[in-house]
Amino acid sequence: MRRSTLAITLLTGLVSLGSTVQAREYNLQSAFPKNLLIVGEAAEYFSQRLAAVTNGAIRFKHLGAGELSPPFEIIDNVGSGAIPAGWSYAPFVAGKAPAANLFGSIPFGPDAAKYMAWMYHGGGLELWRETYAKFNVVPFPCGAILSEAGGWLRKPISTPADLKGLKMRIGGLGGQILARAGGSPQNIPPGEIFTALQTGRLDGAELSNPAADLAVGLDKAARYYYFPGWHQPSGMTELHINKKVWDSFTEAQRIAIDMACRDTTFWAYSKASGEQQSALDELRKRGVNVLRFPEPVLQALRKAADELYAELSGKDAQFKKVLESYRAYSKVYDEYRALNRLD
Repeated sequence: MRRSTLAITLLTGLVSLGSTVQAREYNLQSAFPKNLLIVGEAAEYFSQRLAAVTNGAIRFKHLGAGELSPPFEIIDNVGSGAIPAGWSYAPFVAGKAPAANLFGSIPFGPDAAKYMAWMYHGGGLELWRETYAKFNVVPFPCGAILSEAGGWLRKPISTPADLKGLKMRIGGLGGQILARAGGSPQNIPPGEIFTALQTGRLDGAELSNPAADLAVGLDKAARYYYFPGWHQPSGMTELHINKKVWDSFTEAQRIAIDMACRDTTFWAYSKASGEQQSALDELRKRGVNVLRFPEPVLQALRKAADELYAELSGKDAQFKKVLESYRAYSKVYDEYRALNRLD
């Protein structure tokens, strides 16, 4: 009975926020184009849901890529207070905090269900906030990213030797793994990928899943579309809020933000999951070669990943701490799942 009363009290507080607290609007700078399927749209979805649950007391004005800040400078501008909040992808700041890579995606790692379980119940979110404390921001997982495609290539990949010198847009740990396998990763913002691929500045590029890639028109710039997305079997977009701004919110407002992010995470994953087959069908109609990487290529990349994880763990204590947390949780999670497999 006490729990029911508490829940009713909390819900009443959230719904009545608009009548008890002066409405505030905060700029939310995204690293992604507003119209980028799922990833770009999720920021707008979050903003609308938060405004609804707080009855308009808190509004985030969604700004598309580059409107106030270049994508790779968002976290610095949010930390300084120049922008109240950002919508981005953790590996974009990995040059300043290597462990941040592990909060965006883990190559050869978890699917979305496992990733979210570690985040919310295995200590992942606490480690994320610990890692980001030096940036003066408070991060949230705010939109699950479905497993991505392995990427678009202008020429086919047949053997590990074809990775040598390959100029490919791929960031984060995936980019470092490709480099270790002999490739030349390029870390450029999403809005610049099509032109770079079309003009030959890039030999290949990864962006997202088939529905998003189709919408951007990457099939007009390359004809070989590879799977699996070894570099991102799942991922997370992030909301980060300036620490001073976060501290200014009431407890009910903070809970509302957290709730809106969790809702956005579920919305992004479920929406993306149902849109991929029709996109693949359309890409094939357009003459795209939908392929899987040959097994020797995946083996070479996996070997490079294992070597990289060992190297980074030796160099950066926080990276090691986060990776060990994920691996420990993975053992607990995997046994139960294995016992229930039907295939």
